[in-house]
Amino acid sequence: MSEYLDTNDHEPVDAFDIDREVRRLRIAAEARRIFAAENRGPEDPFDAGTLAEILARPAQPPMRIEELAPSDASILLVAQRKTGKTTMSGNYGRALLTGEPFLGRFDVRPLDGDVAVLNYEVSGAQLARWFDDVGVPRDRCHLVNLRGRRNPLHHEDDRARLAAMLRARGVESVIVDPFGRAFNGAEQNNAGEVSRWLTDLDLFVRSEVGARDLLLTAHAGWNGERTRGSSALEDWPDAIWTMTRDPEGDDGNRRRYFRAEGRDVDLDEGELTFDPDTRHLTYLEGGRRQAAVQRQRDEGRRQILDLLTEHTEGLSGKELSELAGRKDAAFTAARTALVEAGDVLQETRSGRGGGKLYRLNPSKVPNLPKPAEPVPSEPTEPPSIEGRFRFGTLEDEPTEKCQTCSEPIDPALTADGLHTHPGCEAGR
Repeated sequence: MSEYLDTNDHEPVDAFDIDREVRRLRIAAEARRIFAAENRGPEDPFDAGTLAEILARPAQPPMRIEELAPSDASILLVAQRKTGKTTMSGNYGRALLTGEPFLGRFDVRPLDGDVAVLNYEVSGAQLARWFDDVGVPRDRCHLVNLRGRRNPLHHEDDRARLAAMLRARGVESVIVDPFGRAFNGAEQNNAGEVSRWLTDLDLFVRSEVGARDLLLTAHAGWNGERTRGSSALEDWPDAIWTMTRDPEGDDGNRRRYFRAEGRDVDLDEGELTFDPDTRHLTYLEGGRRQAAVQRQRDEGRRQILDLLTEHTEGLSGKELSELAGRKDAAFTAARTALVEAGDVLQETRSGRGGGKLYRLNPSKVPNLPKPAEPVPSEPTEPPSIEGRFRFGTLEDEPTEKCQTCSEPIDPALTADGLHTHPGCEAGR
């Protein structure tokens, strides 16, 4: 019997042992192929036909979610760290299963089957609690928790068993969270590897599981707008959903935003509101630019109310701007909004120059101190007795005049019967 000699001077290997090991490996590979085929079931026929034949088919509803997701679509959800992509996935699953509007606004064509989540990121208990808080139907959502386990998409036997299980449970939509952990290639920046993996994922979801819709989540890169890794990831989907947040503030208080683009999908950025009790997300029109303007207006409103509370006599528009240190359009808009709401009174100033005067409306602000009364230009009451004397006489009492010089004469003289100043009398 011949022998194979190792070039590194190891013990010689018997050719019979090599043949036996090769045969064993071939038997194992063939067994895996047969087992996978049995669980996968018969292959679907090719989806092919003439243009006329394809057009003659019953019309399929064009959208799974209006404005956001075509039918039978692959969706890529790109989200910054801690923006809430897992919560978004839960809201997506709930809408698909219940038919309720997605994000409180977008009409949904509900699934006939179930939803499955391949969860690579968080513990099974945590994901179950979050999805239950969202209101995902408990008996129609199947969680496959893979954190800390070998990736079934990379192992033929595991893959075949997983596909058979999900097919048997009637899964119609698959969520894979996230790409970075589900990907089993060597390099996420390699376009060829990423493209092959995505093609294989489509094959697994649609051919092996029999599902129709696929949502793949991915972490955003350093700029918060694009995915990490190869651009091939963004070339793959029918629609890209992007979640971002304000760069400033603590994690709990940053505003979050959502936009979508793709085939028949073009949704402008809007704000996402979060209900902590139900974990429901709601889409509101108006993105970061509009939010920044609104923040400037809110700050202007606060500044105006603070200044008018301090200056109860009122301030002109120029004085308000100077004291606040602002002359921008948002500040003017805040002042106008306060007037229109009746919180601030706008009055025309009297006197030369005119202009507008702004004061707080006391009927809208019950604790507002009353403005100081203006000092009258003329006395509204008779002056005190001290203020009524002039040249030893009372201004408001009648005074007799000297018959010689016509100047007022002291009443004490007239009381003695004199009607001329003593000096005038001596000069006669």
